[in-house]
Amino acid sequence: MPLISRSDCELNAYDRTFFVVDVTFAYDPGDFPGGGWFGAITNCCRVSADDDRVSIRLEAWDDVPEEQREPWADVASGVFRSETGEICAAELYTDVQDGFLILGEPGRDWHVRAHTRTDDEADPREEFLFQFWPASTTEKPSF
Repeated sequence: MPLISRSDCELNAYDRTFFVVDVTFAYDPGDFPGGGWFGAITNCCRVSADDDRVSIRLEAWDDVPEEQREPWADVASGVFRSETGEICAAELYTDVQDGFLILGEPGRDWHVRAHTRTDDEADPREEFLFQFWPASTTEKPSF
């Protein structure tokens, strides 16, 4: 279950919100389920943050990722459909996009596991980790 690729970036979380999106930006914001800090729909993950500036890591795996060794405050999951097979992180209200990552084959579903932890006094950014792997994987994610 090797890590295929990863991308790191930082974004502003206007209104304490940012997105992880398919590069098409083709999604309907009305499709998000209510509640929670994380929601995944076709071509988009909506994320709520506690800070105004966030540090983001996107990872593509070929199978279910290994468990994280570092502690995370919260973990959520979902299924994300990527029309192009390429994603990025995006700010709310702006055209800022960063952290571009190729997941793989276009037009397929991906499991996504989202991790968050709040900053400490030495680092003013909240950290997020998003791990993607093919939804055709027979093993179900364990959270």
